Amino acid sequence: MNFSMRRFRAMVTKEWKDATRNPQILLNAGMPILLAVLFGQRGFEPGDLAYLSMPVLIAISVTGAFVQANMIAEEKEKHTLRALMLSPASKLEVLAGKSATTSLFALIVCAICVLVSGIPPVHLGYVLLLSFLLLLIFMALGTIIGLIARTASESSIVGLPILLVFVFGPIFVPDFDLPALMEFVHWLPSYQFVLAFTELLQDGGLRQIAGYLFYLLAWAAGTGVLSLLIYSRKRFDK
Repeated sequence: MNFSMRRFRAMVTKEWKDATRNPQILLNAGMPILLAVLFGQRGFEPGDLAYLSMPVLIAISVTGAFVQANMIAEEKEKHTLRALMLSPASKLEVLAGKSATTSLFALIVCAICVLVSGIPPVHLGYVLLLSFLLLLIFMALGTIIGLIARTASESSIVGLPILLVFVFGPIFVPDFDLPALMEFVHWLPSYQFVLAFTELLQDGGLRQIAGYLFYLLAWAAGTGVLSLLIYSRKRFDK
């Protein structure tokens, strides 16, 4: 089935209008900004390089995973997701339409977080590339959560462990002497993002972050395929 720009634009317009009227989505989008303000008030020392990535990481994870999950779960709760799945719109059009809205939210929230948190200038192009790959990963995870959850409220409950493990794990686990847990955190894409961000803050370039980029790309591909498989399965579930 060919990708229809007309259907895609109509879907994006609908999703954006619905999202901007949804208090839960607006709350999810506002939470990273509040945390970024608190980080900016705290100030940073030279040894706090890993913490500088936290406002961006939280902004991407919350808007990427939670907003995406909420939009999909809300469609399920209203019994309109099945109609979308069985409509002439392809699964790529449906997921791309929702992801475009999530991406716009993430872009706005990330930009505000960077401005208010006091992150020093870094290689903008590399930061955007890292952030884009991480956003793809969290949107795929959000899609999976939304498809699994039965209601919009349940999507937040199911998604909370992701926020705790994927976001706060890379920040706080290294401070503890827990080798087994640290080994697990090392495999998380968010931890690789923090390491790459730290390299950029130390004037690193493409050579220094190439390994992290490849790791994030592999995660994006894997979670993307998994979300498409679950979507296809849910389409025919009774």
